[in-house]
Amino acid sequence: MIGNIILFGWPLVVAILFSMYSRHAAILASIIVGYLLLPEQLFFNLPILPTLEKHTIPALSAFLILLMIGTSLENRNLSGWLPRVVVVRLLMLGLIAGSFLTVLTNGDPLSYGPLFIPALRPFDAFSTVLSLLVSLLPFFLARKYLAYPEQQRAVLLTLAVAGALYAFLALYEVRMSPQLNNMLYGFFPHSFLQHIRGDGFRPIVFLNHGLWLSIFFAMAVLAAFGLSRAQSADRKIKYLVLGTWLLFALIMSKSLGALAITMLLLPLVLFVRVPTQILASAIIASTILLYPALRGGELIPTETILGWAQIIDPERAGSLSFRFFNEDILLEKAQERPLFGWGGFGRNLLYDEAGFDAAVTDGYWVYSVGIGGWVRFASEFGLLCLPAIFAFLKIRKDQYGLETSVLLLILSANLIDLIPNATITPITWLLAGAVWGRIELGRLENADDASVKLSEETKRPAYTRFATSTGSPSQTKEQAMQ
Repeated sequence: MIGNIILFGWPLVVAILFSMYSRHAAILASIIVGYLLLPEQLFFNLPILPTLEKHTIPALSAFLILLMIGTSLENRNLSGWLPRVVVVRLLMLGLIAGSFLTVLTNGDPLSYGPLFIPALRPFDAFSTVLSLLVSLLPFFLARKYLAYPEQQRAVLLTLAVAGALYAFLALYEVRMSPQLNNMLYGFFPHSFLQHIRGDGFRPIVFLNHGLWLSIFFAMAVLAAFGLSRAQSADRKIKYLVLGTWLLFALIMSKSLGALAITMLLLPLVLFVRVPTQILASAIIASTILLYPALRGGELIPTETILGWAQIIDPERAGSLSFRFFNEDILLEKAQERPLFGWGGFGRNLLYDEAGFDAAVTDGYWVYSVGIGGWVRFASEFGLLCLPAIFAFLKIRKDQYGLETSVLLLILSANLIDLIPNATITPITWLLAGAVWGRIELGRLENADDASVKLSEETKRPAYTRFATSTGSPSQTKEQAMQ
């Protein structure tokens, strides 16, 4: 009961946030805090309309409120809701057209022993497209309202502060066992056995799984240390302490994958210049985009990777081997309908003769290929991966700041995790939308626009923990980062 009250009462919270804070701060609080606090597995389904649940309600509420209140002269934002970059529009068209073609090419029912899966109907195409558009709302909101440098610094600050506060809840579960979701909402959202690690526990708090929590902490760690690069000496120490606290929470979360991703990217955040950071993000994005082709062509050295994992942790090596095996058999089925996939309702899965699942879909990439074929994968992962490549190609012309390059590295961390896990969240789309918005802005001639020092944003109240500001934009000029 309390879960439903909190979930469906969240639009009221969003409305209050918009009445108190600037639009970009309200968007960040609505989506990120909603993702962290709202319950999993509770939802409301209506015919044709997308499912109303924790991943859709915050962004949908923010979008509807923005439509009602309109634009404001005191908030800088891009015009229109649709991206002006042609490639982005083509990728979105691919998602929409691909969804219709997936339905048209899956008009046959499937049966596996006693299990019967019905054919897809034209009705399902409209439902799928609406669900896709609603899931992309954080992307649209971020592209419009989080494109400017000071707004992107607010993204970093929100991730770091929200992560630091969330760490207290996570560490409570490390000590006392993952029970907060059960205590507040009355249920556990996943398998409890998967959250027992050695003689301790893997925390989950209010997320789908401990792996989702770990990758969020990884993103928060990178955000906090990234902010430390743009501070005076005294404030730099504060963000270094904040980042260290978050790193401790990540280690205690007992996820080797998220920790390895953090250790890979943290030196880039701390020590290299913006062009090198963007180059690294572009290399990672290109690798992720090509991963299915490399995997299908057996060009990924899986045996070597398993050998390394065996040295580090035999138990985790066994888990990784299981994932590779399932990837192989799911990719083999996906190749039977390569362009537009098998569609939803479990049609993309493998079943034995008794109708039971014969494979486990862990990585989001293999899920995307199985559901919508290579068209959906290319469109969906193109939206996520291409901003890093575009930013690298345009860096000399547009001169991006540290806030944008750090956001790209944080997005890269999430992209790497989409290979073994399905950790795509509203925050993933928010990051991608923010970077696409910055690319759309192009070169900023104004010194205040180009600065990379943490600025005090314009908003109605004097203080919020997500962004602080006083006065008007002309009164809040900040010192540029060295």
